Amino acid sequence: MAKVIAFSGIDGSGKSTQLKLVKNSLEQNNRVFVAKIAYSPLNDMGKNKLIDSVLKCRSGLEIIKYYKLLELNECKKYDYILCDRHLMCYLAYAHAYGVNNLNFIRKLLGFVKDPDLTLYFDINVNTALERINERGRKVDKNENFYTLSKAKEGYDDMFSIMDNIERINANKSESEIASNVNNVLHKRKMI
Repeated sequence: MAKVIAFSGIDGSGKSTQLKLVKNSLEQNNRVFVAKIAYSPLNDMGKNKLIDSVLKCRSGLEIIKYYKLLELNECKKYDYILCDRHLMCYLAYAHAYGVNNLNFIRKLLGFVKDPDLTLYFDINVNTALERINERGRKVDKNENFYTLSKAKEGYDDMFSIMDNIERINANKSESEIASNVNNVLHKRKMI
């Protein structure tokens, strides 16, 4: 059975960069699969209550489909599954978009197995926004101070209802973060 490591944090926290570094290291001797959860339907919320309800349902169905596919197919073929986002991310951003009752949603999605380890890249919102702006691509309308602050608030709530989370200080340099990630992976006997 594959070891599942989730990389979580607000946009601009460096989770995708760190995932790539871990993937490159693990691929030398292991079969590695990278999974990415999409919560894009939530990005369009706020137009009206009916559309918001449909988008929440659509997002929920995509989440169920994603995890069932991952559980049924991928865990058997690989040594590691690296998740660029996971349920923790979905719940944090659901909080940011005004979806309440995260603990209820967590229970509703109880079939989703917690990762063996979740790396939460904790970063100051202003630092994350600076990194987002440095990417050189069009900034998504939801990559703003309010949404990222609310998502960060949602992440903080997750610590009380999820297990196996390691907080990584993502305000540091890329190499310092990578060193911390490597230390955590060794400490947790994930590699």
